[in-house]
Amino acid sequence: MPPRPVQHRRLWASRTGRYGVALLSFLAACAVQAGLASFIPTTPYLFFFGAVMVSGWWGGWGPALVTTALSVLVVDLYFIEPLLDLAPGAGGAISLGVFVLLALMMTKLNVMLRKANAERAQLLEREREARSEAEAGRAQLHALFRDAPACIILMKGPRHVYSFSNTMNNALVGRDDLVGKEARHAMSWAEARGFIALLDEVYRTGVPFVGNAMPFPRLLPNGQTQESYLNIVYQPTRNERGEVDGIAGFGFDVTDLVRARQRAEALTLELQQAEARDWLLAEAGAVLSSSLDDEDTLRNMAKLVVPTFADWCLVDVAEPGGTFRRLEAAHFRPEDDALAEAILRHRPLPGGNPWHPLTTALRQAEAVHIEHVTRERAAAFAHDPEHARVLQAVGMVSLISVPLMVRGQVLGTLTFVQSHSGRHYSATDLAFAKELSHRAALSLENARLYAEAREAIRLRDEFMSIASHELKTPLTPLSLKLQALTRELARHPGPIPRNVVESYVEVGARQVKKLAELVGDLLDVSRITAGRLSLELEEMELGPLVREVVARYEPQAARTGSTLLLDVEARCLRGRWDRLRLEQVITNLVDNAVKYGRGKPIHVRLQPHDGGARLTVRDEGIGIAPEHLPRLFGRFQRAVSERNYGGLGLGLYITRTLVEAMGGQVYVESTLGQGSTFTVDLPSNLGAEQALHVP
Repeated sequence: MPPRPVQHRRLWASRTGRYGVALLSFLAACAVQAGLASFIPTTPYLFFFGAVMVSGWWGGWGPALVTTALSVLVVDLYFIEPLLDLAPGAGGAISLGVFVLLALMMTKLNVMLRKANAERAQLLEREREARSEAEAGRAQLHALFRDAPACIILMKGPRHVYSFSNTMNNALVGRDDLVGKEARHAMSWAEARGFIALLDEVYRTGVPFVGNAMPFPRLLPNGQTQESYLNIVYQPTRNERGEVDGIAGFGFDVTDLVRARQRAEALTLELQQAEARDWLLAEAGAVLSSSLDDEDTLRNMAKLVVPTFADWCLVDVAEPGGTFRRLEAAHFRPEDDALAEAILRHRPLPGGNPWHPLTTALRQAEAVHIEHVTRERAAAFAHDPEHARVLQAVGMVSLISVPLMVRGQVLGTLTFVQSHSGRHYSATDLAFAKELSHRAALSLENARLYAEAREAIRLRDEFMSIASHELKTPLTPLSLKLQALTRELARHPGPIPRNVVESYVEVGARQVKKLAELVGDLLDVSRITAGRLSLELEEMELGPLVREVVARYEPQAARTGSTLLLDVEARCLRGRWDRLRLEQVITNLVDNAVKYGRGKPIHVRLQPHDGGARLTVRDEGIGIAPEHLPRLFGRFQRAVSERNYGGLGLGLYITRTLVEAMGGQVYVESTLGQGSTFTVDLPSNLGAEQALHVP
C-alpha cells in the first residue's frame, strides 16, 4: 500500500507539467503575436497554432484544448475587430471556427503521433529488455554448457567442424583448441574407431544416435592414454528450412560404473573359477587316489580337467633312456577325435625345437605360461612341418606346460591348452596348474613307489628263496660228508686212514669257504646300505694280485672245462687301492666268467689306461640278453634263472659299488649266446687319502 501516494504525486506532477507547458506556450504565443501584430495583422492565429501544436504534442488533448480555448478568447478580444468584444463578426466567427477545427485536427494528429512514438519507445524498450534478457540467458546457457558435468559439443556442416566444446570434453580429448577444427583431424583415432562414420550417418539420415558405455580413449596429463566409457547422444541440429546443418553431441562419463561392473563381473567370474578349481582339486584328489595304476590315473585326471579348465590336456611321461611318451590327449568335442590321434603321434623331444613350450619345460624343469598364442607363434613351436600342421589345427590361444617333478626328477609333463573357447590363462590359472601337476606328480610317484615296493618285496622273497637255496647248497654236502665220516668212524674202531680224512676235510673246507663267501656278500650289502663299508688304500702293484686270483681259479675252471688265459702288461701298474676289496672285485668277475663260460676259454687282460689300469674279463659263454643289461649291476638282479645257475645276485652290485668307491667305473658288453666282456677302469689314486668310505 505505501507506493500509492508516491504514484499519485508522480501522476499529479506529470499532469501539472503538461498543463504548465501548455500555458507557457500560450503565453509565449500571446507575447510574440502582440509584438508582431503590427507587422502581420492579417494572421493573428499563426503563433497560436504553434502554441496548440506544442501543447498537443507535449500534453495531449487536455492541454491542447485549454490552449485552443484561451487562444480563441485572446484572439477574439485583442486581434479581431472589434477589439475587446466577445461577439466577432461573421468573418471573425468563421476564422475562429476554422482555427478551432484546425487546432483540433492538429491536436488529433499530435496525439496520434505522440501515442505512436510512445508505443514505439515502449516497443524499443521491450526489445532492448528482451535482447538483454536473451544475451543474459545465452551467457548463462553458455556458462552452463561450458561448466556442465558432461561432454557437450556442437558441430557444423558435413565435415563436422567444431563450433563449441565445453571444458569437460576438452579435458577428455586432451586439447582446448577444438573450435574450428574437423573432428577427423582433431581426434586422430576417431576414424579408426568408427566415430566419423557414425557422425556421417547421423548427419545424412537426421536420426539421433544413442550409445551406452562406448569406449573412448582419454589423454592423461602425463601423455598416456586411458580407456574411458561414455554414454553418448548425437542429436542432429536443423536450420530455419528444417535441413540438418550440424550435430549436437552429449557424453556422460560412466567409466566408474563400467569398471565397477567389470570388477563385479570379474569377481563373480573369479569366484566361479575358484569354486570350479576347488571342485577340480577335490575330484582330482579322488581320481588320483582311486588307482595305483599311474597311467590310468593320469588319463582319468586329464579327462577330468576338460573342458572346465582346458580345451586340451596333454599328458607325457618319462621313459627309460631319457625319452618321453605321449600318454593322453584329452579333449571335449567329438569332432576332434582324429586330431587327438595326430597329437598322440607327436611325443615331446627334449632335444628338439628349443622354442617349443614342452621342450622348454623339460629342459628348464620349470612351468611355461604363454597367455596369448598367435598363429605365427604357434608355428614357431613346431619340430617339423607335420607338427606345425597339427599345431595350426589345434588353434591354441593360450597354454600352460608344467613338469611333473618329484625330488628334482622330471617324471613327465602336463600341458593345458585353450583353443576354441577363446579363454586365456592368467597367473591364477598358472598357480592352479602347478598345484594340480604337483598332486599328479605325487600320485605318479606314489604309484611308482608302490610298484617299486612290490618289486622290492618280490625281489626280497626271491632273494630269501635263493639265499635259502644257496645257503643250503654248501650245507647239504657238508652234512653228507659229516654223516659219511661218522659212518667211517663206526667202521674203523681205530684210527681212520689219512687219505679218507683228507678227502672229507677238503670237501668240507670248500663248502665252508663257499658258505663264508655267501655270508660275506650279505654282510657287504648290509654295510653298503648302512654306509659303513670303508676302504683302506695302500700303494700296491696290481699285476701280482690279478695273477694270484687267476691262479686260484684255474682248478675250478678246469673242472668246468674252461681255460684261463691271462694277459698282463710287463710294466708295473701301481696305484693306491684297497687290496682286499680289489681282490674281491677280480674274484667276482672271474667267478662269473667261469660260471657262465660254458667250458670255453676265458680271457683276462690287465693293461695301462689313462694313468691308471684297465682290467678286462671276457668269456665266450651264454651272454646276456639286451633287456637285462641296464639292471645287471643292481642289487638282487640276475640275468639268468637261479634254478640253472646259483648265486644271490649280489656279486656285480658289490663289484660296481667298490669300483666306483675307488674312483673307477665298470661296464659290460655282451651278445646273447656269444659271451660277455666286463671292463674295470681304475685311476691310480696316488694322491688319495688313506681311507675312503663307500657312500
